[in-house]
Amino acid sequence: MAMQKCGLRLNMTENDGIVSCNNITKRLESLITVDKLKAKWLFGVNIIDNAGNSMPDSTLQEYINTAVSMLEHDLDIPISPRKIREEKDYFANDYWEWGYFQLNNYPVISVESIRVEYLAEKNPDTGEIVPVNVLDIPPEWYRLRQHDGLIRLIPNNRFPANLQIDAGGSFFPELFRRHSMVPQLWGIEYTAGFEGGKIPVLINTAIGLIAGIMALNIAGDLILGAGIAGSSLSLDGLSQSIQTTSSAENHGYSAKVKEYQSILFGDPRNPGILKSLRQFYQGERLNII
Repeated sequence: MAMQKCGLRLNMTENDGIVSCNNITKRLESLITVDKLKAKWLFGVNIIDNAGNSMPDSTLQEYINTAVSMLEHDLDIPISPRKIREEKDYFANDYWEWGYFQLNNYPVISVESIRVEYLAEKNPDTGEIVPVNVLDIPPEWYRLRQHDGLIRLIPNNRFPANLQIDAGGSFFPELFRRHSMVPQLWGIEYTAGFEGGKIPVLINTAIGLIAGIMALNIAGDLILGAGIAGSSLSLDGLSQSIQTTSSAENHGYSAKVKEYQSILFGDPRNPGILKSLRQFYQGERLNII
């Protein structure tokens, strides 16, 4: 039997995902919404209290927001886009290695400015010592690796008007050639996090699982009531009895919660999503005892 080759669209980009015989699996997507949380992780779960009131969407959105914040703290990366200002020390070796900068927050969406802030002045109103910009590095010099926040500076024909260059081609020679280290010389402003519609699927899955666990903990208590394992009703010889899996330590959805926890944190059969994400974004950690 002849083997059929996989066809590729000529206008494909890396955001289209993994391609296998024209079947495209998305790697990036929009941040999980309340509707998607209900459809994927809470399907078939009707969260209603004893008065017949459904859990409001605003509560589920709070669970999503909490899950995003928990992941940001656990993985030490921003998920929601945020503006960040960072000050970096000048080191001569880094300067000669094409202006090497390792930003503290990544992934990076964009770099707004890189400035040389050699001077400082006192704010007459607040008394605060603030840096004074003496040079804007042209954006055309930036070389950014978005996934790990690494920046290099490649000088080209776009030179600032106030740039001083010596005979050897070094700029700001009175500063960069006389000092091997200058504290907080560089001021960098950038936007870190994931762009809208470009959340990795695995991160979205982790957010959905965490938010789903929080919702299921409430739903499990509402089946018959918090701490109630069963109920019975008897009237004129007719009786009805309802038993649930609830107990002093469990609720109606405890099995589902444990399944979600296993997917998140792992078990003897699989490493878990959080471990995979930590290894990808944090790498191997070296501990010295």
